[in-house]
Amino acid sequence: MENLSSKFALCFLSQTGELPLESLENKEVVVTGAAGFMGSSLCRKLLEQGAKVTAYDNLYSGKIEFIEDLFDKGLNFIKADIRDPTTLEKATKNSEVIFHLAAQTSVPFSMKNPQEDCEINVIGTLNVLEAARKNENRVVFASSCAVYGNPKKKPTPETYPTKPIAFYGLSKLLCENCCQFHQETYGLEVVRLRIFNAYGPNCHGVLYDFIKKLQKNPKKLEVLGTGKQSRDFVYISDMVDILIKAATSPAAPGEAFNVGTGRTTDVAELAKMLIKVMGLKNVEVSFTGGQAWEGDMDITLADNSKAKKMLQWKPQVSLEEGLKMLIDSEKY
Repeated sequence: MENLSSKFALCFLSQTGELPLESLENKEVVVTGAAGFMGSSLCRKLLEQGAKVTAYDNLYSGKIEFIEDLFDKGLNFIKADIRDPTTLEKATKNSEVIFHLAAQTSVPFSMKNPQEDCEINVIGTLNVLEAARKNENRVVFASSCAVYGNPKKKPTPETYPTKPIAFYGLSKLLCENCCQFHQETYGLEVVRLRIFNAYGPNCHGVLYDFIKKLQKNPKKLEVLGTGKQSRDFVYISDMVDILIKAATSPAAPGEAFNVGTGRTTDVAELAKMLIKVMGLKNVEVSFTGGQAWEGDMDITLADNSKAKKMLQWKPQVSLEEGLKMLIDSEKY
C-alpha cells in the first residue's frame, strides 16, 4: 500500500531530484534495544539533534554503561522487555517514532534456541507494531540481510527473493511480514531496514571476536571457517544516519531498504586489515576450515541504490577508516 505521504514525496522527487526530510527536533521518540551497540549510538545522535528520547531496554544483552552518560542530557530510560505489551504501550504513548532495534541477533543461538528467538523477535516485534498502531507512531524496524539467505545475485537488491538459511533470518522475515501486514491493513507507517554487517564502538560479532583474541595473544589469530566468507561492513555513523532518514523521509513508509556499502571484504582480508590498524606484526593467522557455524551466510553484498535514491543516503566511512576509529575509541 502506498500512502499519501509516499505519493507526495515521490512526486517531489520526480520534480526536484531530492526528497524533503522532516526534523525530529522536539519530537518524542522511543528506541527499543537502546542500551545495545546500535541503539546507544542512535540515542546519542537523536539527543544531539534535539529529540526527546526514551530508551527502552531489558539489559539482557545491552549495557547501561553505554547510555548512562546520556541521562544528564535528557535521556529517559525504561528497563523493560519488548515481550511486555502493557509497558511497551505506555512507553510509546506520546511518541511519534519508534526505532525498533531490540532483538535476539545471534545466528548460532537462533539455531539452537529457535523458540526463544521467535518469542523475542517475532512476538516482541508484534507487540511494538500493536503499540504503534494504538498510538499512531511511525516504526523504523531493524531487519537483516539474513532474510536473503545465500542469494545468487550480488549485489543483492531488495527485490531478490527471500530464502533465509538460519532461524534468525527466518524470524526477521516473519517480523517483516508483520510490518507489511500492519502497513497494508491498518495504514501504519513502517520502514524496514535490511542491515548488512554494522560495526563500530561497543559492537559484537566477528570484529569483536578478532580484537579480543589478538588482545589475549597478539602473535596468533584463529579464524572460524575458511576465511573466504565475505561481508559488507557498514560503520555505525552511517547506520545511524539511515535510521534517522528512515524516520524523517515521507517516501520511506512501506518500503524495505538495504543498508550496506556495496562493497564486500572476505574475513581473511579483514583480519589482515585489523592487524595492520592495531599495529601488530608477525601475527600467525590460521583457519579452522568448513562452515564457521550453522546458518552462516557465504557472502553479503548490498545493492544500496534504492536507499541512495529515495533516502538521499550514501555511506561515508570506508572499512579501513572505520577500523581505525573503532580501535582509537577503545570501546570493544
